[in-house]
Amino acid sequence: MKKILFSTMLYLLMVQFSIAQKRTVLNIKFENFKDSVIRLSFPIFDGKFALYSAQEYVLERKDGNFHFDFPLKETTTVCIYSNMVGGLLFVPGTFNIIVNPGDSLNLTLRDNKSGLNNMEITGKGAEKLLMTKEVTKIMFSSKFSKKPYHKQNITERYLEVDRSLDIIDSIFNRHPKKNTRDFRLAKAQLVNQTLDAIMSQSIQQYNDSVATLFNQFIKQKKRITPLLDSLTLDYFGGLHVLPAYISLSNMHQLGPRYDLFRYNYPLEYASLVKKEFGNISYVNDYLLSDNAISTFRENWYGQKSKDIYKFYVANVNKNNPHFQNVLNEYKTLEDVLQHGKPFYNFNLPDTNGVYHSLKELKGKVVILDFWFTGCGACKTMVSELKKIEPSLKHEKIQFVSISVDQKIPVWKRGIGIFSIKSALQLYTEGRRYDHPIIKFAKVGAYPTLIVLDKQGRIVGIPPHPGKDPDGFKEYIKKCLK
Repeated sequence: MKKILFSTMLYLLMVQFSIAQKRTVLNIKFENFKDSVIRLSFPIFDGKFALYSAQEYVLERKDGNFHFDFPLKETTTVCIYSNMVGGLLFVPGTFNIIVNPGDSLNLTLRDNKSGLNNMEITGKGAEKLLMTKEVTKIMFSSKFSKKPYHKQNITERYLEVDRSLDIIDSIFNRHPKKNTRDFRLAKAQLVNQTLDAIMSQSIQQYNDSVATLFNQFIKQKKRITPLLDSLTLDYFGGLHVLPAYISLSNMHQLGPRYDLFRYNYPLEYASLVKKEFGNISYVNDYLLSDNAISTFRENWYGQKSKDIYKFYVANVNKNNPHFQNVLNEYKTLEDVLQHGKPFYNFNLPDTNGVYHSLKELKGKVVILDFWFTGCGACKTMVSELKKIEPSLKHEKIQFVSISVDQKIPVWKRGIGIFSIKSALQLYTEGRRYDHPIIKFAKVGAYPTLIVLDKQGRIVGIPPHPGKDPDGFKEYIKKCLK
């Protein structure tokens, strides 16, 4: 009997391990291409919500045949970059595709044309992508306006969105698999993608006419309903659309503070989440969890983080799947990332292969800049730092740029474009997001700036040099005293 019990337990453990480590395959083929090197790269985010680990996959081929084989624990969205088609592989059609653990997808592109709508798609897991392809093709062929998008006024754009959402509803509602997990994810992806731009534009161009359009076409028609799905919320809606919906529903309260409201006023944003979605527990808990972790990472152990933590604990269901993650993040702030605590004593190579440690920078105020090549926000911040840097020329101030690029040539190409050229340039040796310094500092967005005092102790995260250049300069100069 004991032998049978042991064998059963061993079998269950093996099954559990094999599920957790399921191999996933993407085969991508370029047909009729000219004989040249094609480079594809994409990150795989192993998980969902605000906490994840990532692994980047890069391949260069001359024959146009790419084979990616990787372990995947959770459903994810894959966005692939290609030098062959000059950008995103699945555009036009969609920015990314939904991939499940164990999928084995074959994607064929002909005549150097990118876009999901131009691909032949086969293999295990293809059905959800074929559905997305079918819907987007009909959406593109049934456009309300013949004008290019940039020439449409806001009313025409709302009418376009309305027609697209009607098409999505019509096709999915009559499909026999509409209630399956994959098809719910596919529909949520299309709705999220269709609403994203119009919601952002509505916030930026808000006036009485926009308010009327938003109420008529979004609120009254309950267009966000597919995003209020406990199964799909971790993937679609929570990043931009639902926060934008909250802002547009409360613009009278936001006033001129609308730009980046949820980041600049996280406690007030949290109260609006409670107001709009407090009666839908999993939506409320998801958005408040995301807000809490974002606030912690932007402010570390500052007053904003303390206030958000108190609000969070008082206003969520403590059984929600993100509760423990939020508590763990906050505990890290208390235990490790408080002002005055020693920072991680890194030892990283520069462009000549010479290693530099935090210890050797003792006596200087250190401004750490975490970045990667291709990061649009990093490039923008470099232009702002260039304006500020002359006023911070001081023998006791040291800018240190730390790249999380995977390959040395890619890192070196980005210096001076995505990081400030005059900084000490260091590299995480291809370990990217798994490097101890990234894990220690909880760097979850790029660029991230962190300031250390002359003893290598944590000062904190400074004001953004683009949004508040004077505040940034004052923050650094105070550290010299």
